[in-house]
Amino acid sequence: MTDVFLSYSRADRPRAEIMAKALEADGFSVWWDKILRAGQTYDEVTETMLREAKVVIVLWSQTSVKSKWVRAEATLGQRNCELVPAMIEEAERPIMFELVQTADLIGWDGDRSETRWREFVEDIKRSLEKADTAEPVVASTPPITKKVKAPPPPPPTIQPEPVQALSSNERASKKKSSSPLPMILGAVIVLGGGAYFGLQALGGADESDGSGTKTAIIPTSPECDVCPSMTLIESGTFVIGSPDSETHHSGNEQPQTEITLGPYWIGKTEITWSEWEACVADGGCRPAQGNGEGGYPVTGVSWNDASAYTAWLSTKSGFAYRLPSEAEWEYAARAGAGSAYWWGETYPGPGVVSGAVKSGADLPENAFGLSATLGNVREWTADCYASSYADLPANGTARLTGNCDRRTVRGGSYRLGAAEHRAANRARYDRTIRDRSLGFRVVAEQP
Repeated sequence: MTDVFLSYSRADRPRAEIMAKALEADGFSVWWDKILRAGQTYDEVTETMLREAKVVIVLWSQTSVKSKWVRAEATLGQRNCELVPAMIEEAERPIMFELVQTADLIGWDGDRSETRWREFVEDIKRSLEKADTAEPVVASTPPITKKVKAPPPPPPTIQPEPVQALSSNERASKKKSSSPLPMILGAVIVLGGGAYFGLQALGGADESDGSGTKTAIIPTSPECDVCPSMTLIESGTFVIGSPDSETHHSGNEQPQTEITLGPYWIGKTEITWSEWEACVADGGCRPAQGNGEGGYPVTGVSWNDASAYTAWLSTKSGFAYRLPSEAEWEYAARAGAGSAYWWGETYPGPGVVSGAVKSGADLPENAFGLSATLGNVREWTADCYASSYADLPANGTARLTGNCDRRTVRGGSYRLGAAEHRAANRARYDRTIRDRSLGFRVVAEQP
């Protein structure tokens, strides 16, 4: 396997050759395409070398930023291995690479003793180390218990009145002696691609004990033999997105919008390999492309794959499972925090960020009792991608307008850094992409 695949525009070949020779002099094995591409598809050798390289170095220039070949190689590099970009000329990078840390080698003439070059070499070495450990050796993991823990107490700001939970027997007894208020539930909806379906709760139901005190009816816990462990998120209001003042803020995280959500159940962790393989064994899912087992998050599954899993899981219980909306995901990930990360403003958080995939059980929980919302693997959401929150539904449901061939992913992964780990960070992937840093968690609603 080659250490480095060098991606560049043919117009920049002289500078690419200087870099290739310098990289080889510093001990790296380098593959770079000296042959003019022909036709409308990748040359077979070029694509093979690109997919097998540990690190992709892309040289951004005024010419390369407009090249469909360089853009494609950079995109595949970012998805399949480590991407180490460098600016060799003043240019405006493609928007999807604006947040990727990029070395400044503008004007560099091949001097291997120059500080900028030595720092660039160290970046490559760190990326090679990450690539070598990207697929962890997974130890045997005990089966994950399906028993749901009691939901964490909601933030004070979203529970305005004191409530007392009733057991099912107490609720039945109360119904005999008083007339309950009806629970408001939305109708069953089926939306594009079968991805966002089920019962959308419009609000929690309350009953009065006659004294004027309201008693909350806690929805039944979704449990079955193959159901993932879920946590109840109480209804509440929050502001989605990030302010201009937030470090690493991006324009697609605005305008900040107030969202009010009803209660919903969400996976305590990402869907695990054991949970995914149960679907595969039952014929509801196809095998994933990632590597792992047990309680580690399943990876290498597309948005279409994740949607197939939720459809299968819905047939195994009396609940409607689906992918979370962006708003549901961010509300759960923040867990009441208005800071860049649920643990505060400092990156990384203690024990949260790792250079390799971990079992969700080995990562700390946020205030809502969820683990790995910021970090571990990125997670699919139900939303079609749009570049702003201009038309985001205020009730927290998924946005199904925009580019629905591309779906929004949230949360940083073990391969990414401070910018991507923020609760507000968002990115887009084609719904058919199966990437080793992409997984998902599910939401359940009570019928």
